[in-house]
Amino acid sequence: MTVRRDDKEPARYRPDLVIGREELFADARAQLARGGSVLLHGPAGIGKSTVLRALAAENAAATSRVLRCSATESESHLPFLALADLFGLVLDEVAPRLPAAQRTALESALTGRGESTLQRDGLALRLAVLSTLRALSAEGPVLVVADDLQWLDPASAELLGFAARRLGDSPVRMLCAVRTEGEEYDRHLRACPPDTLAVRLGPFSRTEVSALLDHRGYTSLSRSTVRDIHRTSGGNPLFALELGRALAESPARPRPGEPLPVPTSLRALVLSRLEMLSDEARRTLLVAGDAQAAVHSLRRVRELEQGMGITDPARGRWQGDLAEALVRIGEPGEAQELINVTRVHALRLNRASVLAVLDRAEALVRAARGEHQAALAQLTSAQERLAKLGYGLEEARAAFARARLRSRGPGPAGYDEAARLFRRCRALPWLRQVDEAVAAGPAEADPMPPATPAALDGLASMERQVAALVMEGATNREIAGRLFISVKTVEATLTRVYRKLGIRSRVDIVRLAAGRRAP
Repeated sequence: MTVRRDDKEPARYRPDLVIGREELFADARAQLARGGSVLLHGPAGIGKSTVLRALAAENAAATSRVLRCSATESESHLPFLALADLFGLVLDEVAPRLPAAQRTALESALTGRGESTLQRDGLALRLAVLSTLRALSAEGPVLVVADDLQWLDPASAELLGFAARRLGDSPVRMLCAVRTEGEEYDRHLRACPPDTLAVRLGPFSRTEVSALLDHRGYTSLSRSTVRDIHRTSGGNPLFALELGRALAESPARPRPGEPLPVPTSLRALVLSRLEMLSDEARRTLLVAGDAQAAVHSLRRVRELEQGMGITDPARGRWQGDLAEALVRIGEPGEAQELINVTRVHALRLNRASVLAVLDRAEALVRAARGEHQAALAQLTSAQERLAKLGYGLEEARAAFARARLRSRGPGPAGYDEAARLFRRCRALPWLRQVDEAVAAGPAEADPMPPATPAALDGLASMERQVAALVMEGATNREIAGRLFISVKTVEATLTRVYRKLGIRSRVDIVRLAAGRRAP
């Protein structure tokens, strides 16, 4: 649309309200004052639109015309839409001053009354856009404001770029904003004049996040909560504001050090950012759908944290996942040892959510030892606590573990609750696991060891040595030291033992050995 010089911007876009952007705002202001153009770029939610509107409001007073367009992803396939936003209201005024061929091509593109394409009317359309900008700037300075440049339809972007490169000394400035995740803004400069200043908006400092939250009225948040908001948001002002709003409206807030729940208003944006990750990065995030790989990776995380002197389990929150993965590969003893050590620190620091996750993991250890009723009771308690704390995915995982454990006994397994909770979290990989468990049925969801005590005699020499030390209660690290082999070799050997015997855990090895010794 076109904005006349005497039109006013809303007060909320005043430059003095652009918090944390004073220096870059001054640079952009100076660039526009000397007749140059500005391209603001940065990730979603970083504040580009806020700065763009403030700069546009400030420069409107010294501008004869302000032409605006704001593209959206859903409309980016419509040709000439951005061009129609920019020139729609001035077409009748400018058209008589254009050559006939240019006028016809531009009217067809903007009104849709006739077919017009870049392939058929390319030169005429390009020259028409250039002539329109020159005609408008002959009456006074023109400011073109384009937000979300990444969603500009290709035809409009091509035409604007052609004109921008040929404006010369015409008093036409462009003020644009584009979403970028890194520094890849160069291709968007093609839609801007050659002298355009690219300004990247970075994350806020903790002080700036605090000032932003105060300005929006979230003054009741404690300093530790503001610190957690800054850390969780990564300094992104939109994320920080949404987290602050959610916490201010929530009756129960996380304790200091516990992770903040992601508000519903941010989930779509966070998921869209995850979809931009490479396949390799996604596999890394999903490694807890692969127990052996999870154990390998999380043991490395444990080593790194120990080397850094980190004892707060809320910092990385990997302990529960490692314990559960250890149970799945048949190492309940190591899992329980990890749980015991972590619980000491979690109790000392009052990490309620960590304690609930540890209880969920310990329930799986108990289940591996045959203590099914105790495991079910502990899972039920963990699920209820995680629900109260607002950790939806962790709650769903507890429900899933309960359903899997119940599938051992008679009656329906009841996977519906787990599926509902995973669906609410949009946790598709976990939903697939639920579907697989349902398809497997009670007999296959969590099979009991079918091996006989005599099966131990069929193991290879190294396998028998490892199994014998397991029967003595030795850990993998102790076994490796006594046999002069690596821990990885012990793990691989045990995996072969489990496969040959058709069992799941070290406890099953001990049971088989006890059965062989029994009269």
